[in-house]
Amino acid sequence: MHDWRSHLGEAVTGCAAELRFAEPMSKHTTFRIGGLADAWVSVRDRNTLARVLEVCRETGVRTWLLGRGSNVLVSDQGLRGIVICLGGELAEIKEQRTQGIQDSRGPVSDTRVLESSTPRILSAGAGAALDAVATFAEKEGLAGAEFLAGIPGTVGGGLHSNAGAFGRSLGDIVISVTVLDHDGNESVLSDAQIRREYRKPMVDDSRIVLEVTMQLPSGCRMSNGERRVSPEEIRKQRWSKHPTEPSAGSFFRNPEKDGERIPAGKLIEQCGLKGRSIGGARVSEKHANFLVNTGKARFADVYELAQIVKATVEEQTGILLEEEVQYLPGPNEARIQNAEARIQKFRSGAANGR
Repeated sequence: MHDWRSHLGEAVTGCAAELRFAEPMSKHTTFRIGGLADAWVSVRDRNTLARVLEVCRETGVRTWLLGRGSNVLVSDQGLRGIVICLGGELAEIKEQRTQGIQDSRGPVSDTRVLESSTPRILSAGAGAALDAVATFAEKEGLAGAEFLAGIPGTVGGGLHSNAGAFGRSLGDIVISVTVLDHDGNESVLSDAQIRREYRKPMVDDSRIVLEVTMQLPSGCRMSNGERRVSPEEIRKQRWSKHPTEPSAGSFFRNPEKDGERIPAGKLIEQCGLKGRSIGGARVSEKHANFLVNTGKARFADVYELAQIVKATVEEQTGILLEEEVQYLPGPNEARIQNAEARIQKFRSGAANGR
């Protein structure tokens, strides 16, 4: 009897896919951390994705959707199951040219004959890079997507956290999302069905995002009349402030206090944690909300450092930071419990003045 690996290999033979077994996840995460995944497959069209998902349903194998590997910290023990990455037509960006596009914000006329002030519609596959969306929009003379420039993730991954920067987020421009459920049924979530909370999933995690549509104004100004800042200007701002060492991006969400967001990096810096390190993990001295891999960091190094940062900030400010980064495969594992035991010792030592 064939195991699921044989079924998977047969399913993608001759399809638009690349399949690898026992694949190091450190090759596919921006942290450069992560053990072996049982299988890793890059699919380039919907038909191949459907075949892979059918194997998973029939065999009960767990699936993991991974974009460009930012905003995640993968266990050194790896991931059991199949890691799926989306490319090809599932990463395409294009302008929609359909007449009579309608969403809850009102009708959108034929994009082929638009006035400069009329909104236009872009569609982007879940595997498209956020930075590529910013570049495409600029090339087409559209405003409103510049904030995506330099964000090291994909559209699908960005929807998991309502990704954004400089006071804007995907929730400001996305008007519909095409998804698959576990049974392979495709549906479109309307503007009203999309969640837009700060750094929270915009759609249920149980659904697989295939494509999003975005509404953007034409011209050199935003819909509120502000001058458009070019993606290149945004990238330069990011690169000037962010560390160059491997990281997952901003590690903690900016907490809210009295109705305003406080930069997590500012709190971490105020607590004297810049440069704090455990093993190969360090709080960046360039931007305190980045935990970086100095070369040989392990999952446990980063996780323990993150918990010490949280404990210190809470003790000194009363604010409990929440991770923006997702731990994979999850929090209910022995190595995390062991790390948390060490954190408790740290808390006790801090409380006793040690």
